[in-house]
Amino acid sequence: MLYLQKPTLEDKEKYIDMIREWQNFGGPYVPCIIDYDCNHPIDKLDYNAVISVVENYGKGKVYDYDINNFESSDFYFIFDDNELIGMGEIRHNLKPLGKKTIGHIVCGIRPSKRKNGYGFHAMELMIEKLKNDNVSEVILCHNAEDIISPKMIKSLGFCFENNVISEINNREIMRYTKKI
Repeated sequence: MLYLQKPTLEDKEKYIDMIREWQNFGGPYVPCIIDYDCNHPIDKLDYNAVISVVENYGKGKVYDYDINNFESSDFYFIFDDNELIGMGEIRHNLKPLGKKTIGHIVCGIRPSKRKNGYGFHAMELMIEKLKNDNVSEVILCHNAEDIISPKMIKSLGFCFENNVISEINNREIMRYTKKI
């Protein structure tokens, strides 16, 4: 059964195994924690730093590059029974730039578990969490060159709103919304 769980110290070995797989396969690496850890040697991975980032972001202590996007976020490990299959991030109180370029949710599924519907079902669980937080409209965004996300986003009932050029990295961003 698929479920979301906040990262804990007990999940360290499962996380390292997932990062090792991602590094062997290649990107894209999402959310940002995965990106950071995949771009550094596995023997230098500091899992306590992962837990610290998770806790800090949950309390609104976000890094400078995120401060103009949202106020806080929650990171979740995505489990199927006891197997770690990915990681997601739910962003809270999006700021104008975040509404235009990154949206509420990002979800990454480890390479060996893709094409099994995990991303779709994890997104459903994260949308439900936003609904429970009284968010009435969910925004999802992706880079224009991403050909997988649009299929999943549309199957979740989101409507294409517009595309924008991100001021941060000059990339075309596709934006979708859904009332919940």
